[in-house]
Amino acid sequence: MHAFRHPLQTFIPMKLLTSVACLACSMVLNCVSVVGVAWSADVDYVRDVKPLMAQHCYACHGALKQEAGLRLDTAQLMIQGGDGGPAITPGQVDKSELLARVTSQATTTRMPPEGKALSAAEVEILRRWIASGAAAPKDEAPQTDPLAHWAFVPPRQLPFPDGPASDASLLNPIDKWLAVKAQQVGIVPLGPATKRELLRRVTLDLIGIPPTPAEMQAFLDDESPLAYEQVVDRLLQRPEYGQRWGRHWMDVWRYSDWYGRRAVPDVMNSYPQIWRWRDWIVRSLNSDKGYDRMLMEMVAADELCPTEDENIVATGFIVRNWYKWNYETWMKDCVEHTGKAFLGLTLNCAQ
Repeated sequence: MHAFRHPLQTFIPMKLLTSVACLACSMVLNCVSVVGVAWSADVDYVRDVKPLMAQHCYACHGALKQEAGLRLDTAQLMIQGGDGGPAITPGQVDKSELLARVTSQATTTRMPPEGKALSAAEVEILRRWIASGAAAPKDEAPQTDPLAHWAFVPPRQLPFPDGPASDASLLNPIDKWLAVKAQQVGIVPLGPATKRELLRRVTLDLIGIPPTPAEMQAFLDDESPLAYEQVVDRLLQRPEYGQRWGRHWMDVWRYSDWYGRRAVPDVMNSYPQIWRWRDWIVRSLNSDKGYDRMLMEMVAADELCPTEDENIVATGFIVRNWYKWNYETWMKDCVEHTGKAFLGLTLNCAQ
């Protein structure tokens, strides 16, 4: 049998075809190389410069801190500069103090002053960006002050709104705000709940179970204007109150029963006596212990009240994170979940 031959092979020698193919490949590779050089020379502020500044400069020249009156969290602020004048001059590398500082060999003038200096590649990014005119988005916003977040702003009493808030039927101040919002979105209130509905709602809310028929009838028969307040007081004295609301806080504080993996008490994770912390939570709520005191006992009862057996078990919060094989994991989890449970902050970066 004869090997298959491409029609062109009849007229063009194989060596010539090979040479043409190599030339074509070389041209393609050269084009790719040229394109690659052109692309690498293109520095994008948002993609290349801003992350670099955030990593190295914002700690001292951002929203929280402005050494020498200088902020570097927008291109315009760099041009504006601080006490020593502009940090950069677009198009003029030699007149840009920022470059002089990040390339300085003197420890007294080098920036950043602590930690690793910028790499040669990072310096080159800044150099090319400034040399090309320091282009940046016109609507670039400065870094938001983290302390301005609502969670760090002290609460303050606002004046009650006008309008529907003046309705005499709104006995609770919170209802005044709800009435304003309801009016804004076009919701028409259904009116006050009946006594039967009111008792069922408050009983389920405070102790987690509905009222008995006898409790319902007694409330319906009570014509006193203080009947509802007296019911609330009685419910708050019930042991079920601590059980009902203790479950909520146990979710926040990550309570879970010991899983009892072996017949012999296994303390690889958590601890078989963890239920004592659960009971402490319920007791604390039923005795109206302050939240601040509960927090302190959970993280330091062994220091605050080492001889009080009924309260030292509050450190179940710490025991809950116990991990037999790695104390560092235990410490990491304690820091992380203390932040999440008590501060509303993730502190994972602290590890």
